[in-house]
Amino acid sequence: MRGETVNVKMAEMDVVADGRSLKTILGSCVGVILRDPERCVSGLAHIMLPEHRRGDAATGKYADSAIPALLARMLRSGGRAGSLQALIIGGAEMFPMGNERIAAIGDLNVEAARKALKESRIPIVFEETGGRAGRAVVFDNATGTVSVKTLQSMPVMGEAT
Repeated sequence: MRGETVNVKMAEMDVVADGRSLKTILGSCVGVILRDPERCVSGLAHIMLPEHRRGDAATGKYADSAIPALLARMLRSGGRAGSLQALIIGGAEMFPMGNERIAAIGDLNVEAARKALKESRIPIVFEETGGRAGRAVVFDNATGTVSVKTLQSMPVMGEAT
């Protein structure tokens, strides 16, 4: 298992308690990594939206439901609440030409993730958020290191001059 990478897709979450790494690609979505460095347990939630919508069973999709659910999975996997640390990555402004609410979704996701972590009393030890480009993220559970690669932004389509 050492060296394997678990890919966490949009609106999903996963927890590892071994030498595997966690990986995701983010745009306006926010990746929240929880880790217990003493027990070598880590989890990643790929959050799309700030607040849970009634009737949607996709817990991992929303900051206000994904973070408590990820915390519960971390504790079931051997993590201890008092030892947990958080890393927040993503929340880029990917749709600057769209309506105001859609353009601000990255910032809203980051704010909602911070709020949920504060409510859960989990300190944020690393944050790389905002900007206008997506990010590829790999978190190595064995070493506790995070690798964040900024992706090239897409050109805006328009008329040639």
